[in-house]
Amino acid sequence: MGIETMYSVNVSQVATVSFEGVISDIGSKDPLSFATVQLLHGDEVHSVLSKDNGVFSFPSVHPGDYILRITYVGYDRYEKRVTLKRDTKLTVKMAPSGNSLNEIVVTARESQGLVSSSKINREMMTHLQPTSFSDLLELLPGNISKTPSMGQVNSIQLRETGTLNSSGEQYSNPDYAITSLGTLFLVDGAPLNGDANLQYIPGGTSSDGTSPESLRNMTNKGVDMRTLTTDDIESVEIVRGIPSAEYGNLTSGMVNIKRVRKATPLTARFKADEYSKLFSVGKGFTVPNHDFTLNVDGVFLDSKVDPRNNLENYKRVNFSVRISKLWRRDKWEMTWTPSADYTGSFDNVKTDPNLSYQKIDKYKSSYNRASLTNNFKWTFPWLKWIKTVNLDASVSAQSDQLKRTKLISPQRATVAPTGKEPGVHDGTYLFSEYVADYLCDGKPVNAFLKAKGEFGWEGAKYRLNAKAGGEWNYSKNFGKGQVYDLSHPISTSWGARPRAYSDIPALQNLSFFLEGNTLFLLGKNKLELQVGARSVTQIGMSERYLLQGKPYIDPRANAQWSFPAIPVAGKDLHISISGGYGVTTKMPTLDYLYPDLWYNDIVQLNYYDVNKPLEYSRVNIITYIEDITNYDLKPARNHKWEVRGDISFEGNRLSVTYFHENLTSGFRTSSFYAPFSYRKYDHSAVDASGLQGPPALEDIPYTDMKALNGYRQSANGSRIDKQGIEFQFTSQRISALRTAVVINGAWFRSVYTNSRPMFETVADVVDNRPVSEEYVGLYDWNDGRVNEQFNTNFQLDTQIPEWGLIFSTSVQCMWFVSTRVMWKNGVPVSYMAASDGKLYPYTEESAADPKLQFLIKTYNDDLYKKQTIPTAVYVNLKATKTIGKWLRLSLFANRILDYLPSYKMNGLLIRRNVDPYFGMELNFTL
Repeated sequence: MGIETMYSVNVSQVATVSFEGVISDIGSKDPLSFATVQLLHGDEVHSVLSKDNGVFSFPSVHPGDYILRITYVGYDRYEKRVTLKRDTKLTVKMAPSGNSLNEIVVTARESQGLVSSSKINREMMTHLQPTSFSDLLELLPGNISKTPSMGQVNSIQLRETGTLNSSGEQYSNPDYAITSLGTLFLVDGAPLNGDANLQYIPGGTSSDGTSPESLRNMTNKGVDMRTLTTDDIESVEIVRGIPSAEYGNLTSGMVNIKRVRKATPLTARFKADEYSKLFSVGKGFTVPNHDFTLNVDGVFLDSKVDPRNNLENYKRVNFSVRISKLWRRDKWEMTWTPSADYTGSFDNVKTDPNLSYQKIDKYKSSYNRASLTNNFKWTFPWLKWIKTVNLDASVSAQSDQLKRTKLISPQRATVAPTGKEPGVHDGTYLFSEYVADYLCDGKPVNAFLKAKGEFGWEGAKYRLNAKAGGEWNYSKNFGKGQVYDLSHPISTSWGARPRAYSDIPALQNLSFFLEGNTLFLLGKNKLELQVGARSVTQIGMSERYLLQGKPYIDPRANAQWSFPAIPVAGKDLHISISGGYGVTTKMPTLDYLYPDLWYNDIVQLNYYDVNKPLEYSRVNIITYIEDITNYDLKPARNHKWEVRGDISFEGNRLSVTYFHENLTSGFRTSSFYAPFSYRKYDHSAVDASGLQGPPALEDIPYTDMKALNGYRQSANGSRIDKQGIEFQFTSQRISALRTAVVINGAWFRSVYTNSRPMFETVADVVDNRPVSEEYVGLYDWNDGRVNEQFNTNFQLDTQIPEWGLIFSTSVQCMWFVSTRVMWKNGVPVSYMAASDGKLYPYTEESAADPKLQFLIKTYNDDLYKKQTIPTAVYVNLKATKTIGKWLRLSLFANRILDYLPSYKMNGLLIRRNVDPYFGMELNFTL
């Protein structure tokens, strides 16, 4: 299908004429670059490629009759007879294969370029009816729809199963947070940087990870997708493969968000479901003949974590102002696209006073972010080899507060960690119930500056594009940090001390990149190569850090071979093969590089007087203060490669990708141990009847002791190995049924384990003393899991334009999810002794030692059995109806039908059930 406009310029008595044209998408009007354009005259063939702006040119051809043939992957072949008698120009608009002019795409498109990615446009998002950006991930191969979880951080996962527990259920494991931390989010070219986020409660107030502070802790996890609205987005590209060298400080992939920047009618959206209510409004203004547009958007979301519970909720406010201005001059053009944005995100949890004795327990977390972005782009039409020069800059400031109020009821006399100086001092008992207040005040500031130039050279059979540039990122937290009363800690196991975040140095990353993109016509074949490298260096740090000033180079390469179109029944069959390899690097965050000091409080005397506890009790402590910074910490580096095959025929397309990623230097906090000396006073020797006050240390016998104590230190100790197969098939629309079929899915195999030996303690006691105080083992084992899953999504997309109706049915099948614990050798390779803190090899003599023998860990063989969750099938329905000129009504019902057979695990019968998720939305366009 094609639409063209042709006009000629009279030239008399010429031996040759010129023939020029421009090619664009019939719907989006986007230029189609690198299309193959051929002029055929008998055995004579002239071939060129269209430029980035869709323009093609034959500067000198003989007059005569020609066949013009234009081919582009994913589009119908354009073919037309043209008679060239004079200089001629042509405008061609091509339509995607099998698509009608009024068709709306309601699922993500797989990229047909060099890099594996999914592209999601405004129409897809409208039909999907998302609440936050998290909902868009349903469109990626390997994912299925999920009920919004607004009571916890929404972290992104690309090409992986996610960490699973023994029952095959996903949970958040901070040891593998690099999977989300290593995904780069770009909004209009500016990164969302969370490296300076330190909003957490130290010391550990919950051991099960289900407390509000655990579920909502986004430190070291990258971007919380709950904070991202979709209402102002024009398009999203989610890169899963090897990204261009232009983009860095990432390991997993990239999310490139481009927002609406054009004249639009006044639009309003109201969405309601069982969990939330959302209202948004937006308008795009334009000034005629001045190349100026202004877009304004606002969004409010009010969500309940549980619709039956009004005491736990999440709210979000988004506001955005965006400008686009174009200046045209004779020798250059400049586009200026500034924006100002505000995001407010608020978590609240309270305890029902009618159901709990802890009547005042509260959790409140607020996130307020304001940002300014400026993008400048210069083009120079009169220069042949300089294409564009870009300058991007952004700055953002946040005011984040985490407040926790908790009723603490000590079960026994507990020691408050009040010592701020190293040495011996008396401690303070926590005798009775009290209210603890905790404030974490963070004020992260991020700045970004990027300069880039693009260059190009071309010939009849080739085109070479190159880009080069540099980038600087700055992150600093100016907050007050942790503010609380040491004598009333928020946990009876509290061991931390307050710290001002403003005292922590800033992070600065400096990067440079160079990349070439070459396209060759080799006969009727087309070869495209993308080869580049990126360097990243952390600057402005102490010389003690291994990272300071050390460059890390990321080589990256992608290639695609497109075979000649094969005529089949009068239609073209297109086949292409792509592949790539690359290294991606993510620098550590503030929390990894500048951890809190470790306060090791060892109780030397714990004398509690039962008769007069307030007057005569005494606790004596020796405090060690240690800098646990890992100055040898390195960046996390991922090695990725993939191969992809793509077949297109008459509007039908099949894409299959195999990928493998291996990351062995992921960030985690690992356990380390060291010996510490202290005096163990014999409190039984105190004569309680003769006390006139707290007992004097001089009167109490003691024993000099040494004990091993452990601390947590940042390390490059996590390994994530990902491999899998992704596929997507899209059919042309079956005209009789008004329906297109989309089938996508993936098989993922993900290994989560450690990449370095681990210290582990044992709970055994010998001679009334824990073995862990004297010895700790170092185990060179794989402490992790191997997970697999396979899913397929079948979608029927039915559209009846004359009725204004779009209806889609998806059958989502998770064929299986399996997990198994990796085999462990429970014999340590070495052990540490408290006597001197040194490591010794663990030998046969060690195994015979009365105490060291307990360092050998034994496990039941059942631990290593693979656990498999069988098939789960869900049916989702979505419908959109246009009513008149101004109103559109949309409905959705996820998991309205399901098939969840029961299964046995460890001899127990597991019965499954799932709740449907449904809602509606109204869209007004005025």
